[in-house]
Amino acid sequence: MRSLEREWNVICPSGNALFLAQIAKDKEFRFIYANRVFIKVNQLPKDFDVIGYSEKELLTPFHDVAHLFEEHDSKVLKHMQRISAIGIYPVGKGKQFRSYFYNKFPLMDENNQCIGVVSHAREIEYFAMAHYIKHHMVTPVKFKPPNDILKDKEWGVIFLFCCGLSNKDIAVKMGISCRIVEKYFEDIYEKLSVGSVMELRLFCKENGYDLYVPARYYKPMGYFLLN
Repeated sequence: MRSLEREWNVICPSGNALFLAQIAKDKEFRFIYANRVFIKVNQLPKDFDVIGYSEKELLTPFHDVAHLFEEHDSKVLKHMQRISAIGIYPVGKGKQFRSYFYNKFPLMDENNQCIGVVSHAREIEYFAMAHYIKHHMVTPVKFKPPNDILKDKEWGVIFLFCCGLSNKDIAVKMGISCRIVEKYFEDIYEKLSVGSVMELRLFCKENGYDLYVPARYYKPMGYFLLN
């Protein structure tokens, strides 16, 4: 499918296409194209020909969510426009959660008739919905603390603070009293050398503290349409 390969170079210039899993399907959701990255990510044999198969028929790490991929495809065909999504699910022997950003849009022939769906996907560390809504872009969120200045509980307070929760809501979420939350903030202010809520908010944004998600607040599994 050389014409499709040329299309990818237009969609993903400057070599970015090499990092995307790219596929095209017909209206029955059967493959008519898949690049090498897709084959590798799906742990299929290098010489395996996916043409004619549906994702439901392939035994891949994503087999259990193949129906969600097809629901996404259906919406693209129904609305005839690009629809993006975020998928988060366990992959590999260790069942570690991984996140992927998907772009899908109608595949048109030379007569401008829709003949299927084009899709490309890339792995991301995490997806922050607030950043997408505000900036229309994917922002990676970190699972490792930026440093060891704060204790585990203090990082939890920072995370909930950056989510916009009040002291009372933070107390409820963490199962502690408001007084303890206030004490945590006092310690955080001292350690970070800030003197107000506004200073703390700015400090967190400038130093990437607002991108850290403690493991206990990370709810992985899901497939979310963004359009």
